[in-house]
Formats: sequence, C-alpha cells, structure tokens
Amino acid sequence: MTTGQSSNVTPFWMIGATAVEISVDTETGRITVDRCVTAGDVGRAINPAIVTAQLNSAAIMAIGASISEVMVFERGQIVNASLADYKIPSFLDIPRDITAELIEEPHPNAPYGAKGVGESGSFGPAPAIANALADATGVRVYEMPLLPERVLRALRAAAGAPLEAE
Repeated sequence: MTTGQSSNVTPFWMIGATAVEISVDTETGRITVDRCVTAGDVGRAINPAIVTAQLNSAAIMAIGASISEVMVFERGQIVNASLADYKIPSFLDIPRDITAELIEEPHPNAPYGAKGVGESGSFGPAPAIANALADATGVRVYEMPLLPERVLRALRAAAGAPLEAE
C-alpha cells in the first residue's frame, strides 16, 4: 500500500449532536449554559446509566473548553498550571438542565452491538455555544474559548463602542 492508510481504519465512527440554550450577560460578556442536550449514537447501551453519564460528562468537559479553559504560555511554558488559574467548570458552571439522548442502533461488528460514546458528547458543545451566542446577540466570535472579555469586546465593537486596548 503506497499511502500507508488502512482499508479498514475503524468500523466505529462516533456520531453525536448537541443543542444548548445560553444566557449572555451583555455587561460582562459572561456566557452561562442553561440547558444542554446531547444525542449520541451509542450502538447498544449495555448500561444506559453509565452511557448517559459518559455523554453528559463529555459535554461538561467540552463546555469548559468552550467558555473558560485557556492555557497561558510564556516562552513555551504553561504559566497557569494550577486549578486556581486554569478554570475548569465547577458545579455552578454546569447547565441546570443537562440531558443525554441515547440513539440505539446496535453495531453488527461490535461486542454486544455497543460503541464508544465519549467523543460523541465532546465535539458538539463548542459550535452549539458559538452559534447560540450569534443567534442571541448577532455577534460571532471566532476564537475559543469564548471568554467573557472576548465576548464583551465583540459586543462592544458591534455596538460601535469598542473597548480600548490595554
């Protein structure tokens, strides 16, 4: 084989979708995810409670990466390497309504028809939140995470009253 690619890479593609409802504080730029629904193609859910928890926890992880988690580097070194400075979601940041929908279509080549689902809950929140922000405010921010300052700067620029650069 000249390309080095296998003809049978994987039979288990992760498929999922996420929808969110958000609130935006237009005075601070802070986004709050109020509701999150994640749907995942799980094959067969052998233990539905664990599969639900996996989809929800993947969504929470992705919400953190989307609105608060940023690594700060100086000369190639991470300078916010503690949880005091690297803001992962706390209980107060988790959507008050978070739901996982399990789409079951047993996979013919998988053990008991089950598929991996962790990734299914992780790739939808970022675009869902960014699109909800654009829908709610008319402002699109292209850099992740959607930190309050970035959102506020975009809101102010759109209103013709940009914040001064520091």
